[in-house]
Amino acid sequence: MPHRSFLHDYFQAGIVAIIIALFVRTFLVQAFQIPSPSMRESILVGDHVLVNKFIFAPAMSLAGKDLLPVSEVKRSDVIVFKFPDAPEKDYVKRVIGEPGDVLKIENGAVFVKRPSDSDFRQLVEPYVTHSDPVGGLDEEHLNNRPPVQVPPGYFYVLGDNRDDSRDSRDWGFVPQDLIRGKVLLVYWSVDPLPPPPENAPRPGPVESVWKSASASFTRTRWDRTFHVIR
Repeated sequence: MPHRSFLHDYFQAGIVAIIIALFVRTFLVQAFQIPSPSMRESILVGDHVLVNKFIFAPAMSLAGKDLLPVSEVKRSDVIVFKFPDAPEKDYVKRVIGEPGDVLKIENGAVFVKRPSDSDFRQLVEPYVTHSDPVGGLDEEHLNNRPPVQVPPGYFYVLGDNRDDSRDSRDWGFVPQDLIRGKVLLVYWSVDPLPPPPENAPRPGPVESVWKSASASFTRTRWDRTFHVIR
């Protein structure tokens, strides 16, 4: 058997590692960074989350289902999906309405009438916050919405921070085929740097890199590491 060099072995191991990483990223788990406050306090700006991309996929076999459990998209799931009006963008919201549900919002409270219900019931939402930013969205428009029925194959989604979220109240339902996966946990969280003063000089490229690198260590929110999203 011909002798193989260490370089050949490392190269081969590197190729295998890349293939595994691509497979995992494409089919199983992917990392996302949260850039907006629409899911505060559940998910903060600067959180880096892992998303289970397989959980909503059909299992190929019973053995596959035992190895990698799958489930249906359901109410209260925090999901990442392709924005229907711009599929190149990823959004993160919470599922509030399932197919067939009728929903209405009165003074910020969500009421749901499921297909099996005879009347509306108020949804219990301990995760909701109302942090209205200066110059934010129209509270009256967001917190009072007429009844709407979720069509088959679609979901109604809202941000947990109800006064600072563009969601199904504005642009409608999310098709199931645009859902990328369910958010699992925060694997890293960094408190964003405050914006510089308006008249401050722009930092050079070296200073920008240094500030970004140092912030990764000094501004890490360790208490959110491995924080499970519910």
